[in-house]
Amino acid sequence: MVVPLYCHLLIGPPGSGKSTLAQRMQAVLSHSCIVSTDQIRQELYGCAAEQGSWPEIESEVMRRIGEEVDQGQSVIYDATNARRPWRMALLQRLKPLGVDWIGWHLKTPLATCHQWNQKRERQVPAGVIEAAHLALRQFPPLAAEGFWAVYALEAEASIDYIQSRLQGLERGRINRRNRHSRLQSHRYSTLLDFDRLLHLLSLLVHYPGLGHLQDRDPSGLQRLLSAGSPPTFPDAMAEICAVMARQRGELYADSTALAQDLAWLEANGFLSPRPTVAALTWPELEQPVETPHPYSDWVAFQRVMTFIRFVAHHPLCWQPELQSSLASVAVAMQAHGLLVGEGQAALRKDIEQVLKPFGLLPAARLRRGYFLGSGILSESELLKVASVLQAQAKNIEDPTALALLDTLRDRLQRSQHDLADLYPVRAIGNRSIIDLERLPATALARTLTQLEHEIEVGQLLELNRFAGVGRFETTDDGFFQAWPLQIVFHNIAWYLAYERADGPEMGLLQFERLDRLFRGRLQPQTRNGAVQRQALQRLQRLYQASSGLYLGHSAKMQRQFLSPRPDTQAQASLMLELWFTDALFAFISEGTQRFPIAAMKMSPKRSKTRPPNPTASSDALFSLPPSPDPIYPNRLQVMLPRWAEQDRDLRRWILGFGAEVKLVAPAAMVAEMAHLSQALVQLYNPHP
Repeated sequence: MVVPLYCHLLIGPPGSGKSTLAQRMQAVLSHSCIVSTDQIRQELYGCAAEQGSWPEIESEVMRRIGEEVDQGQSVIYDATNARRPWRMALLQRLKPLGVDWIGWHLKTPLATCHQWNQKRERQVPAGVIEAAHLALRQFPPLAAEGFWAVYALEAEASIDYIQSRLQGLERGRINRRNRHSRLQSHRYSTLLDFDRLLHLLSLLVHYPGLGHLQDRDPSGLQRLLSAGSPPTFPDAMAEICAVMARQRGELYADSTALAQDLAWLEANGFLSPRPTVAALTWPELEQPVETPHPYSDWVAFQRVMTFIRFVAHHPLCWQPELQSSLASVAVAMQAHGLLVGEGQAALRKDIEQVLKPFGLLPAARLRRGYFLGSGILSESELLKVASVLQAQAKNIEDPTALALLDTLRDRLQRSQHDLADLYPVRAIGNRSIIDLERLPATALARTLTQLEHEIEVGQLLELNRFAGVGRFETTDDGFFQAWPLQIVFHNIAWYLAYERADGPEMGLLQFERLDRLFRGRLQPQTRNGAVQRQALQRLQRLYQASSGLYLGHSAKMQRQFLSPRPDTQAQASLMLELWFTDALFAFISEGTQRFPIAAMKMSPKRSKTRPPNPTASSDALFSLPPSPDPIYPNRLQVMLPRWAEQDRDLRRWILGFGAEVKLVAPAAMVAEMAHLSQALVQLYNPHP
């Protein structure tokens, strides 16, 4: 009887004890030898730490293993072997030698690996150890990779344990054959095919448009491939293969097999946004399965793939009464007839063994539902968002929104949706009055992408206003420095919110039209995100308390208004009071959020009908006594920042109601309004 020759492949992070184990194994295994990549590097390059050329090292590994096997030696291959594609590719190349390989997975704790690494003469960077440890945790070695068997070893496993595992190999061969005979096999019963299918699905989830990126996102494709220049490919499949090879491993970049995988995914609804409950089609087995993996049986494969498809079509499925993401999706799948039995334990295993390792689920723990990649919206929700974005982008000419809309429109068209077919249920009435094409190329309104980045990083800007643009008498001339805080669309145009960084009013928070501003010299200063957010919060408090975008021209007054002390804040505040006719007050009283509700009060409506859904807050809002004027009996009081006296938008709002409204306070504003009214009378009635 011929005794089979077994060879041994050690698997573990640097510092896990592989070399020590190899020496112990060689001492007890007859006719054995060690092939070590460290030793080969020492001989080729004079230093075991020199990485050298892997093709050259691999060629020497193959040569030595082949020579030793030819001499009947049992090879102990000492290398990290941390990544599954490496192990599978190596075992494929070694298959012609006709020997069986045993995998020994050293599950030494990461902390121990770091400790042992510190004691080594040749220390490995900590990041390399951690990367290998993570790779083995994501994709631990399986017999289906091409091993006869795989055994896990603790940090200091006894040699007796190893020998006992070897003595039971033949019995294990028989038991495994009996178990496998009951499997219902399919095309993806081989680990290589299963892994390639899941890697392909993961790439499609993370890189929408894969196969056409060279046209739609060449710079993104260049980054994916770590290429020196934008790459070009003859067709979509060539691009997919290149990305697969670079991101997941050459082993999976088989164009013929990937084309079959794409066809199967498309036929089974994985590439469509439309939900389906159709049963998966049987992928026919093309070659016998030598060693199965955990999803080689059709039942397990069908469950995990149906689970993935369901999560893609029903993102963030959550039932509050269950208080569990897993339970919520299990119940939902059962309701659609997609999960037999309770099934939560099996789905939990699918998440840990498939969805997380292949990157289909985000790395962070999901507490309220699952989603794939960035797919957090269902088909109907996505179409609603697209419709709203379409209305916004066109009306207010938001360049960022327009660019996103172009991308979204293109991707929806490729998924058989046309935005032109959507009925515009909603629209935005405001529109920009600025034609961007007529602006100078240096206008901030023409460089929004750069401006967005400058806001995000807290970049100091030097700004100026174009000559001849509209400006008020209080506007300074010349360049000034500012911290940009936010881009805001208001009524007719885009504005920049900023904090003055120089001059006597340093710290002043303002809004100014983007089409009127341009950059000066590049400034080296930046500030951290915390300071930037604090300034933005101050700006938002002022804006919310004001009657519009106008925030005055005094940094001191702004600080007074933001003071936590009521007496200090009162110095920067005024009480605006307006009286209205009954006809106009019917409209005014509907605008309960025109001003900050905590600062506003009105007299009750003179109608006997109470407002719908009256609340305590509405009762407090309509609590002023009526005015003594029978023509203007309805009152509005609102506490505003003192700079509201100079707010032209507020003045226009009041004047727009003509004689239907009477301004009562503040006195300075009443005098200004009287002066304006007299000027209007003289303008339109010049004769005495």
